[in-house]
Amino acid sequence: MKRMTTLTVLCSVFVLTLALTAAPLQNPPQAPPGAPGGPGAQAPPSAEKAFTGTLSKVDAAAKEITLKGADNKEMIFTWNEQTKISGVEGPQGLAGAKAGSNLKVMYRENRGANLATQIDVQK
Repeated sequence: MKRMTTLTVLCSVFVLTLALTAAPLQNPPQAPPGAPGGPGAQAPPSAEKAFTGTLSKVDAAAKEITLKGADNKEMIFTWNEQTKISGVEGPQGLAGAKAGSNLKVMYRENRGANLATQIDVQK
C-alpha cells in the first residue's frame, strides 16, 4: 500500500511539472501586428556601406560580382533590378567588364548577403 501511494505521488509530481513547463510553450506572447517584432514586422534596414576594390569575377546568372579589396579580402555582392549601375551599360555591361577593373559598390547587408544598391565601374 505504501509503495502504491509513493508511486501515485511521484506520478502526480511528474505530471504537474510537465504541465507547468509546457504551458508557456503553448501560447507564446504575441505583439500586435505592425509593432516591432510582431507578425509582419520587417527587420530595420541596415545602414548603407561602401566598398572599393578590383573586379575578380562576374556571375551574371546569379547576379553576383566578386571584388578584392586593398587588404586582399574578397567580398561578394548581389544586385537586382533596383541596383543603379554606372560606368557600363547596365548589368550586361558588368559581364563584359575586365577582371582588375576598379569598382565602387554601395551596399546593404540583407539576410547574410551584401545587396548592392549602386555599382560604379571606374575607368
